[in-house]
Amino acid sequence: MEMIPGVKAIDNTKTTVKMASDEAMGKDDFLKLLIAQLAAQDPLDPMGAQDFSAQLAQFSGLEQMTNVNTNLEIIQKLETALQNTSSVNLIGKTVESQGNAFNHVSGALDVLAYSLDRNAESIRIDIYDSSGKQIDLVKLGNQGQGKNTVSWNGNDPQGNPVPVGTYSFTVSAEDTSGIPIQVDTFSSGLVTDVVFGEDEIYAVVNGKELPISTIKRVSMNQ
Repeated sequence: MEMIPGVKAIDNTKTTVKMASDEAMGKDDFLKLLIAQLAAQDPLDPMGAQDFSAQLAQFSGLEQMTNVNTNLEIIQKLETALQNTSSVNLIGKTVESQGNAFNHVSGALDVLAYSLDRNAESIRIDIYDSSGKQIDLVKLGNQGQGKNTVSWNGNDPQGNPVPVGTYSFTVSAEDTSGIPIQVDTFSSGLVTDVVFGEDEIYAVVNGKELPISTIKRVSMNQ
C-alpha cells in the first residue's frame, strides 16, 4: 500500500479483542469489537455511514436483549421468593391431597374422603396401621357419584381405641350389578415442615414429603 505524507500506516494484525472462549458475547464485548474495528480501519477506505449505523443498531438490539434477560431473571427470583414464603405459611395448617394416609390423634374422629366414578350400592373401607396390618373394616350402603366422606372413631372391631400414629385406608366399591367402581382416595394431615427441593417444594404431612403442587385444599385448624 502506498504511503501518503502525514498519514501513519496502521497494522491491522495487532488489534485484538479478548473474550472468554466459554462465554457468550455480551454488549461490552460487542462495543470493544466495534471500537477496535474503527481503530483498525483503512483511512483510505473508512466504514461507510450505512455500515456504521447498522453496527450501532446491532449494539442497541443486543443491549435491549441483555436488559430483558436481566429483568426476567429478577422476576423469576421474585416469583421464587413469593412461592417460598407462601409455602412456609402452610406450616400448622391442614391440607388435603390425593392419597390414603392420615394421622390419628387420640379421641378425635378421622374424616376419610374418597371419590366415586359413579353411584355405588356397596362400599368397603379397610383401615391399616403403619405396619400394614388391618385394624378395622367399615361397610357402607348406597353412595352417590363424586366425593364422599366417612368418619372413623379410631377404635378397633372390639371397641378398643387404637394408638396415636399414622394410618392408611383403602376403598372398594361396586354398583348394583356387582361391577367394581373406580375410587380415588384423599389424604389429609397437618403440615409440620416445608422442604425446598431442587425442582419442587414439599410439605411434610403425616411424616411424608408431599409436593405442594398436589395439594387440593388448605384449611385452618379449629
